[in-house]
Amino acid sequence: MALAFTSLPHVTQMAHCLQYNTAFACTDFPVFRLADAYMMRAEALYRTGGDANIDLAVADINKIRERAYGNTSGNITAADLNLDFIIDERGREFYYEAQRRTDLIRFGKFTGGDYLWQWKGGAYKGASTSEHLNLFPIPGDELSSNPNYNGVNNPGY
Repeated sequence: MALAFTSLPHVTQMAHCLQYNTAFACTDFPVFRLADAYMMRAEALYRTGGDANIDLAVADINKIRERAYGNTSGNITAADLNLDFIIDERGREFYYEAQRRTDLIRFGKFTGGDYLWQWKGGAYKGASTSEHLNLFPIPGDELSSNPNYNGVNNPGY
């Protein structure tokens, strides 16, 4: 026997979800893993610079790598650390977590032709893409429901 959502007394505070379109989940909340917090701090420390900050950034990344490797065999040194390493490490750590596009935009690698991957730009070997792709178009439903809409979408759309 399946229980209806509204028949469960311990979840009545969630009944507001029933008001939403059933095509979409009503669980819009961010989830950050501890590894993400370490990686964000490591990136910030690296971008801030200075030997002390670099050492702290390396320590943060090594905490994640020790968890992944199960020992210190994957640890890095300050000489290994640069922005390319950080974005590659984020790619490895968050492979299935839908963060890559945002990371590539932040690192200036999502558009243009300097950083290519297979099928970027619709080409097997990768191709340069326009910078307007760094922003999504504003959805038509949002535009049509906004009385302050000026008729202009994000550039390029």
